[in-house]
Amino acid sequence: MFVIQAFRIFTQRFNMWLRKNLAKQVDGSSLGVFRILWGLLMVWESIRKLPKADGMYSPEYFHFKYEFFYFIKPLPEVWMMQAEISLMLIAAILITVGYFFRPACAVFLMIFTHLFLIEKIYYNNHFYLTILMSFLLMLSQADRCYRLPLPWKKKKVETPRSQTIPMWNLAILRSQIIVLYFFGGVAKLNSDWLAGEPVRFWFSMKDPDHLLSFFLGQEWFVWVVCWSGLILDLFAGFALLSKRTRVFTMVVLVFFHLTNAMLFQIGLFPLIGIGLLILFVEPDRPRKVFHWLHKKLGLFTSNVKASTDNARTSDGYLNWGVTAFVCGWIAVQIVIPLRIHKYQQNPGWTEVGQCFSWRMMLRTKDAFIHLKFDPPEAERYLEEHPEVLPRISKAHLTRMAKNPLFVMQYTHALSEALESNGIEDVKISCVSIASLNGRPYQFLINPETDLTKVSYEVLGVPDWIVPLDKHRRPGQYPKSPAERKEVIASVFKEYVLENSPVPIKKAPVKYAATIEYSGSVQ
Repeated sequence: MFVIQAFRIFTQRFNMWLRKNLAKQVDGSSLGVFRILWGLLMVWESIRKLPKADGMYSPEYFHFKYEFFYFIKPLPEVWMMQAEISLMLIAAILITVGYFFRPACAVFLMIFTHLFLIEKIYYNNHFYLTILMSFLLMLSQADRCYRLPLPWKKKKVETPRSQTIPMWNLAILRSQIIVLYFFGGVAKLNSDWLAGEPVRFWFSMKDPDHLLSFFLGQEWFVWVVCWSGLILDLFAGFALLSKRTRVFTMVVLVFFHLTNAMLFQIGLFPLIGIGLLILFVEPDRPRKVFHWLHKKLGLFTSNVKASTDNARTSDGYLNWGVTAFVCGWIAVQIVIPLRIHKYQQNPGWTEVGQCFSWRMMLRTKDAFIHLKFDPPEAERYLEEHPEVLPRISKAHLTRMAKNPLFVMQYTHALSEALESNGIEDVKISCVSIASLNGRPYQFLINPETDLTKVSYEVLGVPDWIVPLDKHRRPGQYPKSPAERKEVIASVFKEYVLENSPVPIKKAPVKYAATIEYSGSVQ
């Protein structure tokens, strides 16, 4: 009874402390600066997406879908997709200037999420992060500070109180960043990363004239990158919370993101990573900096004085609904990446659980596929009528070969296309050979499985995906591209032309992702 009573008292006091601190009013300056930086990055992201309206978002292509979101489709015309992205660009501009802030956030979030769900093959962790941060930003009061005044409206006299925000606005955004870093580190706690793969391979493939070529050729540099990346991801988020370690951690993270931008093509993520750091400074720090610049250089005028008085502690408590939302959001963000441990297989190989788990920069995967049809008449019909094939790009083809769930979706589309043309009951199987992080090639998909009859398993790894052989060590890469082609050719000959369970005709050896029908590939 004593233990139960003590636990009850502890939880009551903790709830009161949590609700009081989350309700505390703090200066909205840091969140306002973040809103501007985030808005500018989203403007850039929107501009980058405009040319893709007739490519990766085009309704003319076959699109690989996320589970539970098969109903999401691109708009029926390319010009409609261009108009949608243009509207997203306008919303990003409004977010930046802080006007019509929440409606603009809602429009940006809906359009970006739609574009994200159209095509799974282009999944990227920073796209997922953009959706989460945009949603949380929409719920915040990030437009309290540094909103661009409109010339036709009378300028309001700002007071310290009018530019404060509840602490939970910052707390939930900070927690999301901590989750990102921490689970990015947890994902690196695997045998491949601790053995230096795939970092060693990436460095070996870099141009000899690269700015960092001297370091990239050094074995010790591989270990420095692997271990520093692991330690930084595991502890950086928590170190940003402490005043003692915050500045040092920020400097290290800025160097880390800039180095990543130099070494790897990872889009806007380095700039996003640097921009997120502003959320961890003291809430009134940007205002103090602007006040100092105005005092010394005459820049950044403000009618709100820079003072710690800008932050007023609320005597109240955050209501139960908002408190439950904040705690629930953090709990869900922790649970989602942990789900992969239930599957007990490498997500980089099976692709089950690979998304939404902050698994970043962990693999290089070589794969090719050879589709087989029974009866053979279906194959001949597709050769004679390539326009029947679901249209995919070369990028689709290459990435599909590495993901058994994408192969399943494509074979379903092929089966539907054949049925619509009067050819029914066709068995489509696949010889799929892959290598993860330099391991010797092995089957990725059971070659005897009729992929038109299988489906995605919500809570497990499909049994038609061949488990990764744990005895095959990573890092056994061919020393040259020519040797690499020879290895793939020999595997193709061994598994496809000789040991195939279904006799197939001999065909020219094709490297990387291979499908017999090139008519639909662009």
